[in-house]
Amino acid sequence: MNPQREALARKFALGLLRPFSGMNISVRLGEIAHNILSHWPIPRQPPKPIANFRYLTMCERAHWLMLRESLFSLHRSWTLLPEISVVSDGTWTASEFADVFGWWPAPITVLTRQQICEAALSADLPELADYARESPYGLKAAAIVIEARKKPVLFVDADILWFGDPLLLLGEPRSWVKPRGLRESNCHQRREMALRHCPRVLDPPFVNSGIVALRGELMPPDLLRSMAQDALPFPQDSSCEQTIIASAVKIGGELFPEKLSLVEFDDVFRFRSRNMKIEGYYSRHYVHWMRHVLYRDALRLRFHFFDGLMARQHDGKR
Repeated sequence: MNPQREALARKFALGLLRPFSGMNISVRLGEIAHNILSHWPIPRQPPKPIANFRYLTMCERAHWLMLRESLFSLHRSWTLLPEISVVSDGTWTASEFADVFGWWPAPITVLTRQQICEAALSADLPELADYARESPYGLKAAAIVIEARKKPVLFVDADILWFGDPLLLLGEPRSWVKPRGLRESNCHQRREMALRHCPRVLDPPFVNSGIVALRGELMPPDLLRSMAQDALPFPQDSSCEQTIIASAVKIGGELFPEKLSLVEFDDVFRFRSRNMKIEGYYSRHYVHWMRHVLYRDALRLRFHFFDGLMARQHDGKR
């Protein structure tokens, strides 16, 4: 069996075909798309020229399919491919990952929680190391901090699909010295952390940490240590990590151009989802309750890709 299908295939739920089950049509279509994608492996993709920055992401084992579709959308949309680094939360190993993601045309670096924590300790950030050890959101924050000290980093959550090439919009990676985050109309923050360290986080425009660009320091070390210590008692609260990133952006950074990514939810239960190409967005962030829309759009991208591939093959035979 294909390694992707073996690792990702879902059993089809017959209830999805019952028209009067009460399930919303958007959710129903998303679950069907999820099932189809889980049985549809991606063939080995051709190489492309390399971009001079690192694309950093992280994922638990349960969300490998989502990460696969995110990376496939990147390969489909971008003219240059960055180096890919994926942080493991401990639910999977590098060898397991290599079997399923062998379709990517270049080596993918796997970073472990232990490596990130040890690097944080070596950087004299013990509070950040503790936060990374106890929390998946702390692990994300620590990975951004550690990797951005080495070279320019674009951190991208696994629940983002790409629809266009953003490289011109992102600018020259050597210029990413100010942390940048996404704009969101309504974003959850840890209120007491924000009031203590950066009250501006609670004022619009709000900052979403789904995509973060950085080269160098995220924020002053003393502030980072203090915020990581404040976040430690709430390891499963994503708003703590988001408050750290938002504070860095509000204090010494800036927001990405609005069209880099759509972070809106008005079509979550609609039959037709919004069209990123028509609206001019380069990507979309499908947070939490939007995941069924992600799989619908990912399936649409697959059909568009293979339609184009077949058309090119047909033209080549003329």
